[in-house]
Amino acid sequence: MNMKENIPVVTQTPIAQKQFTLQDGEAELGRFFIGDITRHISDATVVLDDTQRIVYLNEAAQRQYDVSAADVTGQPVTEMFQYCWRSPDDEARMMAALDGSGYWRGESKHVKRSGEAIHVECSVSRLPVREGVYASLFIVIRDITERKLQEERTRRNELRLRLALDAAYMISFEWDIKRDEVRRFQSTSPGLPQTSGENLGTFDEVCQVVHPEDRERFTAAVYAALEREEGHYENEFRIVHPDGSVGWLYEYGRVERDSGGQPVYLIGLSQDITERKHNEILLLQSQRRYAGIVASAMDAIVTVDAAQHIQLFNAAAEEMFACPATEAIGGSLERFMPERFRQLHAAHLHAFGQGADTSRRMGGGGFVTGLRANGEEFPVEASISQIEINGEKSFTAILRDISERKQTEDKLRESEERLRLFIRHAPVSIAMFDREMRYLAVSNRWKEDFNLPTDLTMIGQSHYDIFPEIPERWKEAHRRGIAGETLRADEDPFEREDGTIQWVKWEVLPWFSADGQVGGILIAAEEITERVQVKKELQEANRRKDEFLAMLAHELRNPLAPISNAVQILRLSGPQNPTLEQTTGMIGRQVNQLVRLVDDLLDVSRVSRGKIKLQKELLDLSAVVHQAVETSQPLLESREHTLNVTLPQHRIRMEGDFTRLAQVISNLLNNAAKYTDAGGTIDLTVEQQSGDGPDASAQAIIRVRDNGRGIDPLVLDSLFDLFYQVERNLDRSEGGLGIGLSLVKNIVDMHGGHVEAHSTGRGGGSEFIIRLPCLPAELPAGFAGVTGNQARPASGHRILLVDDNPDVAESMSLLLSLYGHEVLVAHDGREAVEVALRERPALVLLDIGLPYLDGYQACRAMRNGGLAATLIVALTGYGQDDDRHKAEEAGFDRHMAKPVDMDALEELLASLSHV
Repeated sequence: MNMKENIPVVTQTPIAQKQFTLQDGEAELGRFFIGDITRHISDATVVLDDTQRIVYLNEAAQRQYDVSAADVTGQPVTEMFQYCWRSPDDEARMMAALDGSGYWRGESKHVKRSGEAIHVECSVSRLPVREGVYASLFIVIRDITERKLQEERTRRNELRLRLALDAAYMISFEWDIKRDEVRRFQSTSPGLPQTSGENLGTFDEVCQVVHPEDRERFTAAVYAALEREEGHYENEFRIVHPDGSVGWLYEYGRVERDSGGQPVYLIGLSQDITERKHNEILLLQSQRRYAGIVASAMDAIVTVDAAQHIQLFNAAAEEMFACPATEAIGGSLERFMPERFRQLHAAHLHAFGQGADTSRRMGGGGFVTGLRANGEEFPVEASISQIEINGEKSFTAILRDISERKQTEDKLRESEERLRLFIRHAPVSIAMFDREMRYLAVSNRWKEDFNLPTDLTMIGQSHYDIFPEIPERWKEAHRRGIAGETLRADEDPFEREDGTIQWVKWEVLPWFSADGQVGGILIAAEEITERVQVKKELQEANRRKDEFLAMLAHELRNPLAPISNAVQILRLSGPQNPTLEQTTGMIGRQVNQLVRLVDDLLDVSRVSRGKIKLQKELLDLSAVVHQAVETSQPLLESREHTLNVTLPQHRIRMEGDFTRLAQVISNLLNNAAKYTDAGGTIDLTVEQQSGDGPDASAQAIIRVRDNGRGIDPLVLDSLFDLFYQVERNLDRSEGGLGIGLSLVKNIVDMHGGHVEAHSTGRGGGSEFIIRLPCLPAELPAGFAGVTGNQARPASGHRILLVDDNPDVAESMSLLLSLYGHEVLVAHDGREAVEVALRERPALVLLDIGLPYLDGYQACRAMRNGGLAATLIVALTGYGQDDDRHKAEEAGFDRHMAKPVDMDALEELLASLSHV
């Protein structure tokens, strides 16, 4: 039979395809709400106009017929599938039904564009799209091909099951109880794990094959048979195959006894019943599901016989029709429909019974009118199926009261309008798109931010038509959003066609339809070009600030170096008169204070840029405290303070940066000394505190308490802010830049700790508490802490000192000579290289900023000239991390900032004596 011979010809009309697409955002969103009405079904839904051209099809229809909405919208329905009727009168019946009730349901065959034929069940009705515009047909199509195939498969499976049960594989077994040996004598079943003639081992070994959940029950059944006088044995249990799969066995047997009545053999047969158990489980599950669905279904389920007498009336039907099942069962179904529809219903039911279709599902627009027992009419959506048993047909209808749905549709339309108003008047740039990136809604701010005409009509237009220069990476973000991802960018440059750069902050997120599918995306965007420019200016200003700080430190350290050297020279020159000693001490303290201020200023710059890297090691906190006290001792003594230090009896060990932690404690001691009047008392206590819970870590608690001027409680939270000072006296008698406490907080935070300040107010003194994580109290074998004997330098080394500042070079040369070293001096890079290669010194102290060749170039020249074993130290005013990295790359062994730390230099010189 040529199926196409029965296909009615559709007359083509000269209507442009675009007439059938939804032209604006309101219609596009309307398409979404049609989908919401049918969200409980997965059937194909198609809307045709009066020329049988496609106006709308849902995603299920696109999948069912292997088409896309863009391809077939506006095309004759035959472009999507060819169709034929089951009988010549079917088409006439459909047209008569549509002309009468506006609704028809029936079965037919469809042929897809690929040539594949499918069985379908159709529900056809007339449905208005919106006020004043009507489509001729609203069609809900269910593919019932698989169901028909499944029915055939079910019949074949039942036949196979019967054959398998009739010719079930069997296997005999024997358990020699006295020898405890289990044997199998024959095996024809692929479902059993062992082959014939195999000795399976002991009973306990055989039990290991039994499923762990059945093993106890299996052994209990065996031993019960041994105890019974008649020795009958019967058992069902699961076994685990070597590949991990599970099967079922049924065993039947008898116990044989000896003359004394003791069991000697258990002999029987095993049958593979895996398939039977599987079918039993499926049947039981099916029965339970059916009973549960019928009893607890939210939809009314009503079954009637061919005479329309009610046979089943579930609880939901009782509630829907306000009638108890005992009263409804046995009565006519016509009782629950208005009289004006009864004759039409009977005709539909008769036609359905005469046709080949076995079911018709709910359709989005097709509904009937129900009648409650109290006379109230209400809209009902229905699906119906038929079954024939022994020649008797029965019909089961699933009914759904859609009264609330109708009300919900009205609310959704109101909600849709509110959404549009919100987006339109939102104070940010936001737009809503469908899956094809067509505008559904757009805010007024969107047009302002992206320089679009205020009267531009965007709804229904493609985003890429309005912005043709959109970069591919944004299109990829849109595609990923439609795939369900949420993406964002805080700063993204966008080059316009005129070459200008526009910076945008954006977020793409999917929006979902009622059925859980991605309906499109929302884009929230903000034009931030001016903000980015300001940020770049701030970054540039910050870079210049860092460069200024580095240069400032260099320029400050250069004059500080000869002053510091001069102080050391005076101290090493022998006994001095009291006035000179007092003056020398004064100069030394002030130089140290200037060096500390420069170091703090650079440290806080490095912290703010994340440049500080902790050099963590296993350390003893007491050693850190001793170092901090030694550093702060001169300031404490100059102000005549009493310092009380309380340390625990046991060591507190932790992982941390020794130098930085000592800096933290020293800063707190210096802060207490500055803000406590002369002759005050400062208490430094250290203790270890165990955690409260089993997983809590121990903490080291460091307290610095003074009886000084105190702090206003209102400003305690601001103490650790950069450049903040409690008091700013005009005389600046306390000194400082307001950065010490900021450094304390940052370094403590980097160690995973916490710092806090307490004070009762002016005159009440202050207390700073540091909490740091520490290790358990038990010390590991060989732990030696961080203290030890410091080496002293040996005299007699040849040292090359290179500096273009005559005062620095002369003072440093004199200082090193007082230590007994031979000092060679050079004032530029070229001279330094010549002297170094000629004299081969043991140590080179090399400045960076030199004439002719800078320090980096000079170091490389020395290394290339053969000074591989010479210790070359960068002695410079540039002390930032980047400067240290450059020195290391150039070949320097060490990097020391001016003015030189004589203790560190002594340690370095001492190391030379051990080489």
